[in-house]
Amino acid sequence: MKVMQEELLIAIGSQRGKMLVKIWEPEGPSKATVFCIHEFAGSADDFNYLAPILAANGYKVVCPEMIGRGRSAYFGDKKYYVLESYLRTLGVVLEKYYGRVNHLIGSSWGAIIGLVFASVIKMNTGRIILNDPCLQSSGQLDELRATIVDGSSREFASFDDVVSYLQGIYGIDEGFPRERIVEAANGKFIEKKGRWRLAIDPAVVEGVQANIGTDYNVYPHLEKMQVPVLLLFGKHSAYYEKEKMDAIVARNTHITCVSDLDGGHAIPMLTHHTALLV
Repeated sequence: MKVMQEELLIAIGSQRGKMLVKIWEPEGPSKATVFCIHEFAGSADDFNYLAPILAANGYKVVCPEMIGRGRSAYFGDKKYYVLESYLRTLGVVLEKYYGRVNHLIGSSWGAIIGLVFASVIKMNTGRIILNDPCLQSSGQLDELRATIVDGSSREFASFDDVVSYLQGIYGIDEGFPRERIVEAANGKFIEKKGRWRLAIDPAVVEGVQANIGTDYNVYPHLEKMQVPVLLLFGKHSAYYEKEKMDAIVARNTHITCVSDLDGGHAIPMLTHHTALLV
């Protein structure tokens, strides 16, 4: 397979910047294009485990690194980091790499962005996979927001400290492959002058802090989907609401839910079990 990195020019209001996109090409003709959207404080590298598996099975995999994260542009003002901006940037990515058949995978925050995009933009999607989405605001979500705010201010003396930190905040079970956590940490953190910090624009974090306590509900977007949707939740997920999910699955035959994946809270995309489901 072939692995590439490209940059797309993104325009948000008066701001211009580049967004990194990581691409895995299969050896032969592509069966379909799979667009992968990372979690809130993630990066394109979040899919370094899953993407090669998909590419080896004939899929082109496109993973944008969303604005304000990792190696993509930092716009320096929270007004640029709103839902409309993320939908617009995702639209630029799809316009560039849209294939004959297209699937969408979103993880955590990326699952919400992908779901709303597919619902509002009427994306011509083959299948949608939503990993650990928080479909409605809750106290658990505010805890996650607070964790992001706290994590953005931390500095770590070594990469090993970063890995240990991720193990703790994700509630990862003992015995989970350490190399998968390392893969997740690589794109999320950056090293400067011997110290490791979360690779995120401080303005993104300001927006998170301002949103603590605010409400949203994307269950209506999920309920009206008319393409196959698979929801995946880790066995420790705080976002799985059994009664609501059972009711939605009963009403909409396009929707399937798996709720007991190994691996912890928000990164079951890194397990072999999940790769087989995908």
